[in-house]
Amino acid sequence: MVDIKFRNESDGQEFQMIHPKAARVLSDIQIWATSNGFEHVAFLRDAEDEHKLWVQLGEDRLNYWIHDSTFTEGKHETVEMQMDYARGAQRRSAAGYDKFDK
Repeated sequence: MVDIKFRNESDGQEFQMIHPKAARVLSDIQIWATSNGFEHVAFLRDAEDEHKLWVQLGEDRLNYWIHDSTFTEGKHETVEMQMDYARGAQRRSAAGYDKFDK
């Protein structure tokens, strides 16, 4: 089973995504992570903008974020695409192209 965590970027404290509409989104992330070989997925709440959730796949913290409305508004139909973009950011970073990202 995939371990999905939500943390504050500023202090590392874990928090729960308890919004009722988040359940379907979390389920879709579980399915996506399982099919893409990730055991750990984390979302880190930005210290300056609480609506930004930075994505971490496995041990790789990415230069990619998802808006919290994805969870609070239950936008399950877009989360797979967003996670695919996050995986692309991970691949860019692994290849050394992240230095060109702003």
